[in-house]
Amino acid sequence: MHGEGTYTWADGRRYEGQYEMDKKHGYGVYHWADGRIYQGNWFNGKQHGQGKYILQTGEVKIGEWVNGKRTKWLGEDENAGATVGQSIGSANITS
Repeated sequence: MHGEGTYTWADGRRYEGQYEMDKKHGYGVYHWADGRIYQGNWFNGKQHGQGKYILQTGEVKIGEWVNGKRTKWLGEDENAGATVGQSIGSANITS
């Protein structure tokens, strides 16, 4: 696949976003079956760059990922207790 699309796994996981050469690449949203969500950048099939991690409770964490691994949370003190629909710093978090 190349371009934009949606892929849904049998277990309920879903990815909506950009693809390049059959891999998640560019901006996309990944939904886990348990309700967690990652919204952000992908490179060569892996989370890469800045993204939002939304827990089942609605708590939002902003972080940085490199080659599929989170390297740090950004502004943890500022993010504490934020939920979808609230502002974090100058960014408005929406689902």
